[in-house]
Amino acid sequence: MITSAQYFGPYAEHPDATAERRYHATALLDVVNDLLEVAKADGCEFPENPSTKSVIAGSRNGGCRPQDSRVGAGNSKHKEGRAVDIYDPRRQFASWCMAHPEELKKRGIHMEDPRWTPTWVHLQDVPPGSGKLVYIPSTAPALAAAPSQWETLA
Repeated sequence: MITSAQYFGPYAEHPDATAERRYHATALLDVVNDLLEVAKADGCEFPENPSTKSVIAGSRNGGCRPQDSRVGAGNSKHKEGRAVDIYDPRRQFASWCMAHPEELKKRGIHMEDPRWTPTWVHLQDVPPGSGKLVYIPSTAPALAAAPSQWETLA
């Protein structure tokens, strides 16, 4: 569902799109695309983001980010080709992920707590510092309330 071209987007020719980061992105997309297919087979819908013309969230920084990007955390996994944000304005995929943590575990995928990602799902293929499957990404207040059916995994 997500191609390498979509992932690197406007940064495809950027000097930070190194062979190592492309390698990591390819491995990430393999497991994320597999997860998306399982969710899709389970009835989850993935609308196209009008800004990226794909299921990648944001306007240009939901996939690869250059090292000097001011978007997100300074140590963002996006800068290493190890994270992607999935466009999820209706919270359908976030709800599916919260109901199916075993699917994340099986693929070695970690996600930011959806209360901090109100219109997207952040996925990464390396554990956060906490080691948690679903983790709170910052000390800032949550941006959205959790629906009552979400089990708190953070």
